[in-house]
Amino acid sequence: MKTEISSILKEEIRQIEIPIKDGISMLLNDKFLINDNKKFMDMYNWMSRGYDIAETVIGRITYGNSINRMRSNLMSKLEWKNNITVLYVSIGTGRDLNFIPASIDAKSLSVVGLDISFGMLKQCRKNFGTKLDLSLFNCAAEELPFIDNAFDIVFHVGGINFFSDKSAAMKEMVRVAKPGTKILISDETSDWIESQFKKSRLSKKYFKEEHFDLSELESHIPQNVGETKLELMWENKCYCLTFRKLTPHQALPPIRP
Repeated sequence: MKTEISSILKEEIRQIEIPIKDGISMLLNDKFLINDNKKFMDMYNWMSRGYDIAETVIGRITYGNSINRMRSNLMSKLEWKNNITVLYVSIGTGRDLNFIPASIDAKSLSVVGLDISFGMLKQCRKNFGTKLDLSLFNCAAEELPFIDNAFDIVFHVGGINFFSDKSAAMKEMVRVAKPGTKILISDETSDWIESQFKKSRLSKKYFKEEHFDLSELESHIPQNVGETKLELMWENKCYCLTFRKLTPHQALPPIRP
């Protein structure tokens, strides 16, 4: 494991010998493999080998270049700089990393990606292992193995709609972000879930009993953030939620007269 990544791991994680499989750090706690976490981990493991091909071929035929434009739009909302540390929660195969702004030297970034699906992480490593300074972790979003205030950019694209504990995952993303960091969370809208995932022969058995309420997700936004903004994108097929971790000064309670 890279020295600089070891330095931002929690103390208790640094004290153990982390299992490594196919270049991926294995830190998945079985207690999080419950309910939707387990179901969708199984789905993405099953889909992982053909996931990128399906999006490239079927996505291009059905939606033209609009998926790429949507990914580019999402990445443009983050505050990229050279020589910073980036955390991508639920990195999947990493396709969004293709849309880091061209003005950024992508190889100067220290990118950390995590996912509950080992299959998706293996594909991500094949895609970007030699292109970026990339460290991958198989773990749950509800229990990040990193110290507080570690990352300059924190974002999540795809998955949180059906996390077993959305509140814990969002709190963890805020915890590991540096004060002042803008955090981005994006996933599909309920309309898209109903019209696409519940009808596709590849995914419908996983989604048939699922329901998503965006307002319920909003209720889990942690209190120690500001500048909250919710946007619908890609013709209302997905949403983009952003907020900023408050600095210690901003987080101070008002002084009573």
